[in-house]
Amino acid sequence: MQAKPRLQLDFIDALRGLAIIAVLVSHAQRNVEIYQAMGHPATMSPWLSRYAEQGARGVQLFFVVSALTLFLSAGKRLGESGEWLNFYIRRVFRIAPMFYVAFGVYCLAPFVLKGHDLPQPGTILSTLTFTNGWSPAWLLGANDVVPGGWSIGVEMSFYIVFPLVFLLVRDLPRAWIALLLFLLLDIFLGPVLIANPPIADADLWERFMFVWLPNQLPIFLFGICAYFILFGESGALTRFFHAGDRRVNATLFTAAGTVLFVVPQIVADSRAVYLYGAAFALVALCLNRQPYRWLVNPLVCHVGKISFSGYLVHFFMLQVARKLLDKVHAASRLGPDAYFVATVLVALAGTVIVASITYRLVEVPGQALGKRLIQRLAARRHAGRRALESEAG
Repeated sequence: MQAKPRLQLDFIDALRGLAIIAVLVSHAQRNVEIYQAMGHPATMSPWLSRYAEQGARGVQLFFVVSALTLFLSAGKRLGESGEWLNFYIRRVFRIAPMFYVAFGVYCLAPFVLKGHDLPQPGTILSTLTFTNGWSPAWLLGANDVVPGGWSIGVEMSFYIVFPLVFLLVRDLPRAWIALLLFLLLDIFLGPVLIANPPIADADLWERFMFVWLPNQLPIFLFGICAYFILFGESGALTRFFHAGDRRVNATLFTAAGTVLFVVPQIVADSRAVYLYGAAFALVALCLNRQPYRWLVNPLVCHVGKISFSGYLVHFFMLQVARKLLDKVHAASRLGPDAYFVATVLVALAGTVIVASITYRLVEVPGQALGKRLIQRLAARRHAGRRALESEAG
């Protein structure tokens, strides 16, 4: 018996909201400590710096949520005419419109207005066609086309292979097996590949080996496992995370939170990213059972709803925050920790405002255009079948 999915999955939007906030926090830390936003070298408190730096794992939270929701959406549309063509149309029109607007702002505008150099043609082409996920130069160079473009390249690479993953991973046991297999490959084979770079730039190769899809695939699989636990064949786990004991659920939620708070302070190994993936999946399961209002509330859910626009906008808003803080001479009045907090608050407020606008003006119309294209293709297929039936009759 299938467990009925909820129509309103507010905890999904809440997790997206937390993800974009975490990513913004990590980039604010880089602005202070690496890019000298204060006008001079500055060092935050070590504990705060480590937490802020690991806000970058918000990208992995996006991956977990993405895999869960993609399986949920594909399961609902199973058997739809032209289902996989429709899947790709939905994905492209979900991502491309806002991404191309960001390309105009971050890449074309500086070239036209300020005479800045353009990235290499191959990097631009691969980024705009979302094929940048399989080359070290293209994937990491994508950040020069659109900041944060590397993660969108990984996400789109997952979209490319998603139909195969969906058809092969049909239940929770297979999801566990796939997760274990790729974890073993990445944990033990990854260091071997890093130690034997096929390109001259060993540092570039090591960075690429961390971010490319095969290394991130276990993160997506954590989300797929969470999907089957919540919406697969009813079992003990499914029943618990829908109606189990709330005290046990709170204990599990606390355990996941403990991992997220402890790991940044004691683990530097890049493979710790899989601990984050597991913790994020457990958090998702626990929030489905009990959507704690201090996390799952209208404000955080709104931030999650606009999170894709927010991801692309927040880089610009961090620069706006820097200029605003310069105007009030914040660097001379605040220490690095306080300056970092001020940067986060100003940039987050600006991001929410601007992303709310771009979501309405760019994302929603883009998705509507994709839906209309799907409807037209469906109408053509229907008309074609009727014509064949008429000829046969």
